[in-house]
Amino acid sequence: MESLKQRWDEWVISLKMKNKKKKKKGASESGGGGNIKIKSAQIVYVFGPPGTGKSFTGDYMAVMHDYHHADGDIPLKQMTLVPAYKEMAEKMFIKDDWAPYFSELARLTLDGAKDNKRVVLSHATDRNEKRDHVIKKLIEGGASEDNITIIQLTIDPKVKARGMYHRTARIAEQSGMTITDLCKAFMEFEGEMTEEKFVDIMVKGEAANGDGFEVHPKAIMVDISGRDVTHFDNVDKALGLTRSTELPYESICAKVKPIDEARDKKSMESGFMEAFGELMYKAHGLAIEEEGEDEKKVEEMKKRRSSIVQCEHLTRGLSFKETSEGVEARRKSLITTGKIFEE
Repeated sequence: MESLKQRWDEWVISLKMKNKKKKKKGASESGGGGNIKIKSAQIVYVFGPPGTGKSFTGDYMAVMHDYHHADGDIPLKQMTLVPAYKEMAEKMFIKDDWAPYFSELARLTLDGAKDNKRVVLSHATDRNEKRDHVIKKLIEGGASEDNITIIQLTIDPKVKARGMYHRTARIAEQSGMTITDLCKAFMEFEGEMTEEKFVDIMVKGEAANGDGFEVHPKAIMVDISGRDVTHFDNVDKALGLTRSTELPYESICAKVKPIDEARDKKSMESGFMEAFGELMYKAHGLAIEEEGEDEKKVEEMKKRRSSIVQCEHLTRGLSFKETSEGVEARRKSLITTGKIFEE
């Protein structure tokens, strides 16, 4: 099997060769040439911590400003459909070899730029070395550095934590677990989990440890704490955009939200969460004892394990990370039975 680096290099070479052939035939800038179109495309790279609405922002730009949206989670969510994506995910999470994954994000963005004048890439890219790698690959692939804009989303910690609480509650409900049991699989607290308790734990965790996201020196900082029309206004102001209509916030959301919901539905149907759970088991260890269990129960255990992994991934850098025997026992109990039984 060819290496992922070789795959990238061959893609760049083929793009340049196609462009040379077009030039020999007398193609003008207005007439085409993949590389020429890429060079003139306006590319926006949006990143920020989980819960800041990166995909929502990209979908908004697609709906209201005619951007092509490259969702940076697609290689991960499609790893059950594309073998190369599974290899990328394993390299990134198990070996901390993230370069192939982020090279692919650049390639997907450049692919979009071949047929679109405006492209937005959204992803929870946490470190500047990863972000700069993406930008370097965009330029290598033909993008103009002057046409690349970097947007870093910021949000009030309490607003972000409340959004995470409701998302965690939905995950728990979908998996047939209580939010209290699910949270006890990766957090330390007493009693029942409430929204206020969840927010307090998250905010204190971020204050003590930070959110794990570096500030990029070239990024335009955009605050989206309002969770209202100011989200769109602040993005538009940063990019010099003007909405063609004065649709109210709710009407815009009604157009934008179904896009991400459809993406999530497709990834869930592909078996993404189960595969992601298996991947995290390899990386961090969340074993399932399958011996002597029927197939239905094993699938239920895998689903619960996937929910734990998803929530821990969602709150990474914020929650109280504990690997005590007590936490491990609670995880095992929750995965096996769907409930936590503590002595």
